[in-house]
Amino acid sequence: MRKVAASLAILTLTGSVAMAGRTSSAQDAASTLHPLVGVWEMRVDLGEGDTNCPAQLAFSPTGSVIDVDCEGVVAVGVWEPTGDRTANLTITSYNPDYGRYLIRAAIEVAADGASYSASFTFELIDEATGNGTGQFGPGTTTATRQNAEGPGTPEGTISDMLTQGAGSVEATPVA
Repeated sequence: MRKVAASLAILTLTGSVAMAGRTSSAQDAASTLHPLVGVWEMRVDLGEGDTNCPAQLAFSPTGSVIDVDCEGVVAVGVWEPTGDRTANLTITSYNPDYGRYLIRAAIEVAADGASYSASFTFELIDEATGNGTGQFGPGTTTATRQNAEGPGTPEGTISDMLTQGAGSVEATPVA
């Protein structure tokens, strides 16, 4: 517990020092970023109303992207703007079920900046030769922006949560 408290104190001090050097010009620059920059929760439409588990994607202002799905598969890639609200994305990763793969997507951010939709192709890569199978698709995805929120009113302590077993919320019976 002391290590956690010490780590939090160091992070707080580091954040305070970093913010102290921030100027209004840095804030102005952040407001002119492409609307894709940020963190998104994405779902892939697998057809017939079926969707897979959500993925979290983080788009950096420098053109890199990190994708982590709900099964813990991590993919990395690059993106580039193609317009004020559009971008191309290329991700490569390895999945134990599929092997190495490449995804190419065309993304359009909604006018309000709160969501995006994309069409994509999927290509398996032969590890031995590096050759691809060719692009298959198109598939479609939708995503919603994650926004920063401060903490709400606690329902109990963290110790209470841990002793109850996180994720074991029981359904209320219907009479």
